[in-house]
Amino acid sequence: MPKVDRVEPSKHVRGRFLVFLDSGALIKVGEQELLDFGLRPGLELEGETLRRLIASSEDTSARERAARMIGARPLSRAELVDKLVAKGEGRPQAERAADWLEELGALNDGEYAKTVVRHYDGRGYGPQKLREELYRRKIPRDCWAEAMAEARPEEEAAADYLASRRAADASDPRSFQRQANALRRRGFSWQAIRTVMGNGPAGEGGWD
Repeated sequence: MPKVDRVEPSKHVRGRFLVFLDSGALIKVGEQELLDFGLRPGLELEGETLRRLIASSEDTSARERAARMIGARPLSRAELVDKLVAKGEGRPQAERAADWLEELGALNDGEYAKTVVRHYDGRGYGPQKLREELYRRKIPRDCWAEAMAEARPEEEAAADYLASRRAADASDPRSFQRQANALRRRGFSWQAIRTVMGNGPAGEGGWD
């Protein structure tokens, strides 16, 4: 039966402790495990206790890492779980860490979706780009509709973007086309583009 050889505070992570077993194994635990399991030199860890200690320490590791990640920048739940797994956490532990943050209110896909939409709308992007960003960030589709309601009407956003740029030369089909294409690349529909720009230089057959 393994025994605790010594317990030392981590030099790198505050609130973490290193539990060295006489078998040579090392378990990294938090303050809660230290108290819950009464970890101290000489303590014998029978099979079930050792299993529970390891499981608890894995959950603590995932929670600590998840808190650091979400503190650095907003993430969707799926993004967070994937990043935790990529860093070496088990997927079950990553999912439980995400559950924990959701319970605390620190992880909220619906609010994150609104933040993403407001950000890209404010930078002059259209609905298609907004939806692409929601998809790229792995935000559930049932959050999309409410988030998209945060954006300005498409034609208003397109007109505002045009107003921030040098006006297209109405007599130059190529200038007109370039500006129309720029709007399209930013995620605006051709219908909205036609509305804010008209049908293009006269006699040129339009720009689409």
